[in-house]
Amino acid sequence: MANENVSQISSSRIIYQENMENKIQTISELPDKVLLKILSLLPSKDVVATSVLSKRWLSLWKDVKTFRSSSVESMHLKLNPFFTNKHIKPLLNMAVARSLRELRVEMVCNSFELPKSFYIFSQLKTVILEKVSLEDVPPDVHLPCLKRLHLISVKFSGDESVKTLLSLCPLLQDLVVKRSSLTNVMIFRIDVPTLRTLSIDNTSGKTRPKGVHGFVINTPSLSVNVVFDNPYKFLGSLATTQYLSLCSVTSHTAYRPTCTSFLYLDHLELCLCSAEQWNLFTRILNYAPRLRVLQLKLYHKQCGKDTKIPVLNKPNFVPQLEIFEWRQYNGTKQEREAAKYILANASHLKKASFYSESEEKYGMFKELECVVRGSKTCQLVFE
Repeated sequence: MANENVSQISSSRIIYQENMENKIQTISELPDKVLLKILSLLPSKDVVATSVLSKRWLSLWKDVKTFRSSSVESMHLKLNPFFTNKHIKPLLNMAVARSLRELRVEMVCNSFELPKSFYIFSQLKTVILEKVSLEDVPPDVHLPCLKRLHLISVKFSGDESVKTLLSLCPLLQDLVVKRSSLTNVMIFRIDVPTLRTLSIDNTSGKTRPKGVHGFVINTPSLSVNVVFDNPYKFLGSLATTQYLSLCSVTSHTAYRPTCTSFLYLDHLELCLCSAEQWNLFTRILNYAPRLRVLQLKLYHKQCGKDTKIPVLNKPNFVPQLEIFEWRQYNGTKQEREAAKYILANASHLKKASFYSESEEKYGMFKELECVVRGSKTCQLVFE
């Protein structure tokens, strides 16, 4: 009798397991009420992710009560070209309605139109668009809270579209622009009074379409970080900058410096990884009378270590330098000449710091320590 009971229990377990397998295989056939109960136990990002499972799940997540009542802090959409506006718009509309603060859209340059709710009811503070073909902005809209905007390989309908988009952002403080083969804007006009930091990567090289070349920058109190492939044609756009970080990753010996004056420049960070950068170094000293902080470094991550440094063209004068810092100092003849000139002629210098990984750095530092300094209060730091 006991054996019969065991046999019945075992059979029941087998039947139960088979039924469970059938249920798992046909979960999409469960009633909405049951599926919504299951989804309500998941994190919001997983709830939204179920929309790609099949047509059965496409809109189901929208009815999850816990999701409908919660706010959405950030959303990152990494899409392929098969997604269309009809898939994206409902998702963005719901996220914006739930106080979305940060949005990142990454796709392979499909035509993309942000819904009108994105502008009208937006509480967005950060928007990052990458490899997107952005359609024109609708009229009479704005982005009242946006402070951070990244345009990475974004295709616009034309130059005016860029100007229009930026004009909608009355509080914009941080702007990143990266050009690539997808870029079609000829003159990128940045006229944003509130802007504080601007990062530009203009190193698309041969992949950039013909005619795509320029920037017009009109922003007071701006800090600019630029990686570029033509050091001289670009500088005219930066004449009013207060903080400037520059690196040129290619050589353009055919170009010569223009007569750009940096009357407002206070802080300069310069990567001395090409001959042009050394020429630019002396030029900026001549035409930046208010320069207070100067930071030099030899190598940027894009730069090689075999740069042939030209003979230093000494500037006519050293501006009001107070802080001088040189990283990756190797004590070559040209480097020693430049360092000695700064120390001897910067009469307002308060601190000069040199950093080196060379085995001979002790001797190099001792040589600099013997230089008669233009500033009697200058503190010399060696590391």
